[in-house]
Amino acid sequence: MNIGLYLGASALGALERWQAATSHNIAASGTPGFRKQEVEFSTQTAGTMPTGATGPSAARPVQFPSSNVSVSFQPGQFIGTGRELDVAIRGEGFFEVQTPDGERAYTRAGSFYTNTDRTVVDAQGNLLLGEGGAPIQLLPEGGPLAIAADGTLSQGGQQIGRLTIQKFANQQALTPLAGGLFAANGQTPETVEKPELMQGSLETSNVQPVGEMVNLIQVSRAYEAAQKVITTRDDLLDKTIRAVG
Repeated sequence: MNIGLYLGASALGALERWQAATSHNIAASGTPGFRKQEVEFSTQTAGTMPTGATGPSAARPVQFPSSNVSVSFQPGQFIGTGRELDVAIRGEGFFEVQTPDGERAYTRAGSFYTNTDRTVVDAQGNLLLGEGGAPIQLLPEGGPLAIAADGTLSQGGQQIGRLTIQKFANQQALTPLAGGLFAANGQTPETVEKPELMQGSLETSNVQPVGEMVNLIQVSRAYEAAQKVITTRDDLLDKTIRAVG
């Protein structure tokens, strides 16, 4: 078995995952509350290779490169917008929304809107859920909306509902979805007892575009090096076959 070819191919696979994650981060860097993907590299043992020696050192383990993609839940920056339906979460937790197929999803993107019947939705049209899992509906003539730090919603001094913020024991077990959403992936959310919400503000993504561009350059150079390893090994194998044959 030509170990060099397999090592090069494994490296290319790991680098492709890094490139995909980096490209996704750059594309979504302008999405409020987006959480970037990070790639960690490691090695895993896959068999042994003879060394030509005898005794215990007759073979040594072969280490193949591998990569693992995770999500960074470091907070983004907070910017003031002055818009009454923009809300940022300071601290842990997620807004809870209901998708068109009736499933629950979770997001840090706090830019909300109203549909034709004054129900509050996110930028993708998912229903924003409040206390008891009920959608938030604004009063037609209720006046300006006020959102307190604890999530209480009021119009004209009348309380109309309360936002609840959900958290999870293992955030890395959440499944990323399109548009900065996450699925619970079997976990049961827990309501944050004392949330700290900021009306008229948004949390930006935690992506640093310049850093991601640097990553793309590093991926390109590493990819070229791995390709060169494969080409060199392939040429060596071809020469060996010709010499023997």
